[in-house]
Amino acid sequence: MIQPEKQVSAADIEAAAGDWIARLDRTGQLDSDCDVEALVASNPAFASWVSQDLRHRISFLQLLSAWQRTERLAALQAGNVEASPKPPKHFAKWMAIATPVAAAVCLGLLVPVMGWFAPSMSEPEVYFSQMGQQRVVTLEDGTVMTLNTNSRVDVSYSGGVRLAVLVRGEALFEVAKDPERPFRLDTPSGDIEVLGTVFGAELKSDALEVAVVEGIVALTPESGSQDHTQRMTAGMIGHSNAMDVITEDVGVDEVEDRLLWRSGRIRFKNMLLSDVADEFNRYSRRELVITDEEAAQLRIGGTFAADNMDGFVRLAETGMGLNVNRSPDRVEISSK
Repeated sequence: MIQPEKQVSAADIEAAAGDWIARLDRTGQLDSDCDVEALVASNPAFASWVSQDLRHRISFLQLLSAWQRTERLAALQAGNVEASPKPPKHFAKWMAIATPVAAAVCLGLLVPVMGWFAPSMSEPEVYFSQMGQQRVVTLEDGTVMTLNTNSRVDVSYSGGVRLAVLVRGEALFEVAKDPERPFRLDTPSGDIEVLGTVFGAELKSDALEVAVVEGIVALTPESGSQDHTQRMTAGMIGHSNAMDVITEDVGVDEVEDRLLWRSGRIRFKNMLLSDVADEFNRYSRRELVITDEEAAQLRIGGTFAADNMDGFVRLAETGMGLNVNRSPDRVEISSK
């Protein structure tokens, strides 16, 4: 059973993103190569909406990716891989009247309900974790998925593919081997395809980070450009965004450190205090804020319990000589 999310506005955000897709499509502003920045520059009303909340941008990017995929799939079905014809005119009409549930289904299934060109997919199962919670789920194909704090993954199946959409947060995927049915992870910042392997994926504000524990992972930027696809093996960490992929062979030990959150701990290696605060804020509703640039630029190293922000704050206060101001819902750290 799907539990209601704490973020009660998620369905409304997805519906609003669908409305914007329909509106921009009707006015001819969407094409297979357009990006959010270009739309923001040309449409002040859209710019205002998309900048209000990071979730607005993420939902729109996911839905824009789905819209652009409809064009590519339509072109492929027509046997024309050079041109990118517009999707059927009633696509915009459908999006304009879509309910939040329909918009979410479109988001999770890359618009399979448009049965004219996409393979039949099962209705997506939605899995999520609350802030500070971890959740382990065994999928119907035997894949084990571990969700880190405040994460969501939508999963659906067809005869030829296992599709997961990382909507937000971070997860570890222990993918069951199935040579006949690849496992694909779709995100706003890049896509992953495997047959059977173990990897972690974290959706950041402007990129996807992937850490490979075992097996082989193909990481592709969200543009879908195969020229930029990188093959990753165990011990590698990769980052992708809309246009490019960067990978690094850091070793299995470094990858295990990166996935230390599975045991409830987080490790910082020469990390800016501002970034440390962002990491702790993923696990707690009490916000940690660095109030001045001098403190923000301090470098931190060490291993801490993810749910023990107070312990870290005490260390900052007594061990690093920083000034700490506490309130019930906020902790401020500054240099003296």
